Amino acid sequence: MASAIDKIVEKADRLFTRKANTIYEIRLVYDQYSDKVNIFFESHKIGYPTRSEQIGRLAGEYHEQMKDIKQQLHLATHLTVRLVE
Repeated sequence: MASAIDKIVEKADRLFTRKANTIYEIRLVYDQYSDKVNIFFESHKIGYPTRSEQIGRLAGEYHEQMKDIKQQLHLATHLTVRLVE
């Protein structure tokens, strides 16, 4: 799992551009129908719509570990990470 998290962190770092008046966060979403954990990088510049880009997808077996993944992503990127189940 560590290598999968490392790849997700690399993608998030590329997208995190530190623009003024912009809110950045990572969203973890479990899709029960496809049994996958989808990971999105979201940015919202004030006055513009939110942009969301998928940066990773994990197998459904990681559903039980989403809180640990959230903590790992937060520590690695220092961004807000939200869970949606």
